[in-house]
Amino acid sequence: MVFSDIRYHGKVLKVPVAVSSILILVLVSVISLGIGSISISVRRTVEIIWDQIPILSSLHHFAVPRNDYLIITELREPQVIGAIIVGSTLAIGGSVVQSIFRNPITEPYIIGISSGAALGAVLSIALSLSFLGYYTLEINAFLFSTVTVAIVYLISFRHGRAPPTFLLLIGISLSFFSSSIVSFIIFSDVNLAGSEYFWLLGSIETISWSEIVALIPIVLFSSIGIYLLRSEIDALQMGDEHAHSIGVNVERTKAILIALVTLSTSAVVSVSGLIGFVGLIMPHVSRLIYGGSNRYVIPTSAVFGSIFLMAANDISKIIIHGEVIPIGIVTGMIGVPVFIYLLGRMAKGSYVQ
Repeated sequence: MVFSDIRYHGKVLKVPVAVSSILILVLVSVISLGIGSISISVRRTVEIIWDQIPILSSLHHFAVPRNDYLIITELREPQVIGAIIVGSTLAIGGSVVQSIFRNPITEPYIIGISSGAALGAVLSIALSLSFLGYYTLEINAFLFSTVTVAIVYLISFRHGRAPPTFLLLIGISLSFFSSSIVSFIIFSDVNLAGSEYFWLLGSIETISWSEIVALIPIVLFSSIGIYLLRSEIDALQMGDEHAHSIGVNVERTKAILIALVTLSTSAVVSVSGLIGFVGLIMPHVSRLIYGGSNRYVIPTSAVFGSIFLMAANDISKIIIHGEVIPIGIVTGMIGVPVFIYLLGRMAKGSYVQ
């Protein structure tokens, strides 16, 4: 099955759904701020947010306990914002990769982007690299991710233009290779094995404001660049020949898009670890509602990815009393049945023609 075979059904008014999605994002964000080992009510959470906004605080200032204020502002706000950044980035990356490879079951992890970034990040942790401060992990993850993608292209195009399927197979092979090296590093590094393994399973529990500040410009640059190329992505969905016939420089556009996805994905992987199924499922949810146009799919995938990851992070805090499990476990537990359901709809023809 290729991507051009997909036809999404369900006529829904786009504006009401978009507004509802944003309202749900805001609601889930507020609820998420109150969830943790110390529960904080929604009312108290709203009061703390109110006090953080100068214009609102000047109208009325709430007297909130200092401990609650610090828990929200120093610990949970970075987690919520981190979930929004990571979730939206992975979802956008998934939608782009699925479109340009014309394959509905592709995401950045499958073509080696995420696994290459993970290898670079784990090496930074194991070798205690810190020559660029908070940016060391991101830069190392990006470099290894870029090298992985470059190798995929070099092998694929050694004998001329390669079909998307061949690129995917090479990417999957290198992804397994990178994962094997990561496993070897974890196995040989007894002192850090626990932290490295927990990180690989995905977590935004320890994300800091410094990491948020480092991520924002990278993710904004990549996301805006991708959205500006939405028409080209639409053309690539129809096949390389169609895109070329309407004036799209196919190989250059693919290279730019993959570079942008590599940049943003490697950045978020460096702080969150490997979190699966966000980039695989959320674009499908968006297309199910909005159709195939990336004018809507890209931004709504970002919103759905943010909501999904925040909800998964909340579940990771409450599923075992007094413990926080890696968020990647939760996304897998939710993602697998959802993906099987989507595949079932495809097989029945209600999702695909």
